[in-house]
Amino acid sequence: MEEFLQAIQPLWCPHEGQRAFLVQPARLKVLACGRRWGKTEVCAIQIVFALTRKVPTKHIILAPTLDQAKLIFDRVVEFLHLMPTVPAGLLFQCDWDKAIKVTKSPHPKLRLGAHTVVARSGHLGRSLRGNEATHIVVDEAAYVPEELITEVAMPMLATTDGHLTMISTPHGLNHFWRFFQMGQRGEHGIWSRRAPSAESPHVRREFLEVQKALISSRAFRVEYEAEFLDSSGQVFRTESVEACIVPRLTSPPQPPYSIGIDWARYADYTAICVLAGTRQTCDLVEIVRIHGLPWKELVRHAARLVARYPSARVLCDSTGVGDPLLEMLRELSPGQAVKGRPFKRRVQVGAHRQPRLDDREPVAPNGA
Repeated sequence: MEEFLQAIQPLWCPHEGQRAFLVQPARLKVLACGRRWGKTEVCAIQIVFALTRKVPTKHIILAPTLDQAKLIFDRVVEFLHLMPTVPAGLLFQCDWDKAIKVTKSPHPKLRLGAHTVVARSGHLGRSLRGNEATHIVVDEAAYVPEELITEVAMPMLATTDGHLTMISTPHGLNHFWRFFQMGQRGEHGIWSRRAPSAESPHVRREFLEVQKALISSRAFRVEYEAEFLDSSGQVFRTESVEACIVPRLTSPPQPPYSIGIDWARYADYTAICVLAGTRQTCDLVEIVRIHGLPWKELVRHAARLVARYPSARVLCDSTGVGDPLLEMLRELSPGQAVKGRPFKRRVQVGAHRQPRLDDREPVAPNGA
């Protein structure tokens, strides 16, 4: 790679962060990028390098949409058409313009001798199954379904011992963050790196200062500093929640049962959670999300669930529209201990309860 970068220096010169990415030999690379860092170009150069080797390669570029995947694809084509300007002797010589074959339908595809590059949308992963590749680039990997990476992309590399590149702006603590963390720990040969926008010499410091003043601190940290932060408005940290998750219950759930209901209809989901146990130790037995139902049907749905736990204590949100819903649920659940309580704003609740979850202590309202 170093010799290749030296050869194409008249065309393109990487900045320090791009060079660190390109010379890294790991088969699975994860790069968390700030805006305008140069991820499109660095991925294109990575592909062009392989296309100039003698061993045939097959590259697949995936992204949330085909338009996004085409950004890297088009840059690859542009770089290849510039290859004749590289001094003779530094790269193998051929009639590049005649050797490059590009078709646009049904999706962009480039042929260069025995090499191929294809750009595809990751929207319908099932249409990609059965393909084989030596290298897959997943652009904006934080915004594609996890299954596209684990169940579609990675199996394509099984018989080729190929490479996988995941590159994206962070988007909460999701699957992309988990892959990044594996790279930080050096697990399974994964390499990962943060790439803030300031690393690029083409991003002016004055521009970053203006952006920092105009947008929220959280948005700036994610978009330009490539930091992984929980989703805005999330009460509990993702890693705290995941630390409490077990693959299966060690024993069948036993009373006492507690049921919490947070009502919503269109803008959000009604959430119903069933806990078994006490403050000292409890299990999440059941969790249900409901969206878009009429209020009466929504309450009937909740009543059917409550009826499965006759001895349960039920606590409902009685804020706003929740008060009449509470009365409806009581009518449909005679004999059940159904109570209401105004739920506080999430940020207030989260500030009070987050330490308990971080310590893996069950969270329950006072008196519940």
